[in-house]
Amino acid sequence: MADLMEVRIASLGNDVGGVSPGKERKTLFVRGALPGELVRCRLEKEAGSFVRADLLEVLESSPHRIEPFCRYFGRCGGCSLQHLEYGRQLHWKRQWVLRALKRTGIAFSEKTVSEPLPSPELRGYRNRVSFDMTTEGPGLHMQSGDPLPVDGCPILNRRGSQVFSGLSGKPLPGCGRVSVRGSDRTGQAMIEFSSMPASGLPDTGGGVALFWKEDGKWLGHSPDSAIHEELGGLTYRIGPGGFFQVNTGCAELLLEKVLRLTEGAGDILDLYGGCGTFAISAASLGARVTSVELDPESSADGRRSADVNGVKGVEFITCKAGRYLLDTVRSGRRWDTVIVDPPRAGLGVRTARLLRRVNTPRIVYVSCNPFSLARDLGVICGDHWLFAGLHPVDMFPQTDHVETVTELRRAEQE
Repeated sequence: MADLMEVRIASLGNDVGGVSPGKERKTLFVRGALPGELVRCRLEKEAGSFVRADLLEVLESSPHRIEPFCRYFGRCGGCSLQHLEYGRQLHWKRQWVLRALKRTGIAFSEKTVSEPLPSPELRGYRNRVSFDMTTEGPGLHMQSGDPLPVDGCPILNRRGSQVFSGLSGKPLPGCGRVSVRGSDRTGQAMIEFSSMPASGLPDTGGGVALFWKEDGKWLGHSPDSAIHEELGGLTYRIGPGGFFQVNTGCAELLLEKVLRLTEGAGDILDLYGGCGTFAISAASLGARVTSVELDPESSADGRRSADVNGVKGVEFITCKAGRYLLDTVRSGRRWDTVIVDPPRAGLGVRTARLLRRVNTPRIVYVSCNPFSLARDLGVICGDHWLFAGLHPVDMFPQTDHVETVTELRRAEQE
């Protein structure tokens, strides 16, 4: 294969860019190219079944190509779709979900996969962004090579951007990574340092919770030991290192969808419960919820958030999800609904096998990775579980990631 080539892009792949399949050559992936475009590219890497190529020139442009709003686009490895109209971003995200589901072999109708719910904000939507430290200050991951020093990130929200301005251009030797959190709703903000900078904590202007890690534990110098975020009419406490959905506005759409699917449930098991986003909201509506989370600090945040909101009927258990699943399967305890929201890697085969044995008529599976979701659904669905519908939620506009909410029902109910 020649190093230089001209190809027509047929589709858009998740995490690989434009795709150009060919009968006489291997499938070609060209990052930055869009469907319908004729491009000139250069061979970068050849593998067993595919070829990666660098985009050199767009010879015929897609009508859906737009000007990116970030001057680091194309070098920073964070956003990959800023050059594509938002409506087409949503189109391709649904296509990726459908492709992942078809690979599983499970029975489903495309009509049961909804159109993605769009994010209320397309930029400035993230309440948390992590930066790698460079000799010139905070930087973001490049597509390849060392981090790129930046003076800001346009997908970080207003409060976070205000805080970042106090870090911009400061090298902070001795600290390898910083994460900036900010809430536009409460006005509170936090900076998490991977370790204490050799020169001490920088001046951030006051009113910002500052934390650093030492011997694997978070230490703090702050006006409070956490910050708070408002979601769905409730207030949530977020401690250092704690998980919270990065797109607050879109998280409300996600929460509404999950609550709608669990409506009427009396006893709910919430696995990978984090700081209680689903559990506290469901309990506030009258459900009895058991939230299982491995991180003890997140469980503690959940308990405090339940107290702040005056919500009863929710229990927080610090435990591995698989361990708790095994116990509840052995006991035969019945749940009206089980919610699972695992990390990007998904449940894994062993935990998925346990989940299909839980005594419940309904599972609500929240995922940020359609392909690990599809693998798990391939394990769960079958004689006893039916795919009842999937709802994409665009938690990550401008990127090739998408959140999904999947409903599974016991076959005996149909």
